[in-house]
Amino acid sequence: MTDATRSAPSANTEPAPKRKGNAVARSGRDSLPLPELLFCLLILGLVAAVAIPPMVYSRDTRAAQCRANVRLLNRKIQDWAEAHQGWPPADQAAFRRLIARDPDLRGRLPKCPYGKPYVYDPAAGCVVPHQH
Repeated sequence: MTDATRSAPSANTEPAPKRKGNAVARSGRDSLPLPELLFCLLILGLVAAVAIPPMVYSRDTRAAQCRANVRLLNRKIQDWAEAHQGWPPADQAAFRRLIARDPDLRGRLPKCPYGKPYVYDPAAGCVVPHQH
């Protein structure tokens, strides 16, 4: 080989990457900095926390109707107790009389959309919500 072939420039004109120990140093343009990555994950988490619960809970309209019926009945019991010196109906029969005399309920106990009965608990003085 001649001296002219040895000193010829190589086909690779890019400078060799700088090395730190055994690792190759990167220019900061190739990767996303850690704070920006964490910020993006935080934003995605907040969006999921706000968007997911309404989608999950809005589907079961029957359960919402059941909860509304329980709240209505407990409000009627509370109104009755305020009119009777703070005492709720003493037993299931007194609760049925309360329902029969209430003009808003027209003498009928609302029906659970799932077909389960509403149970009045005299010890607690309220209608006990049931699981669906």
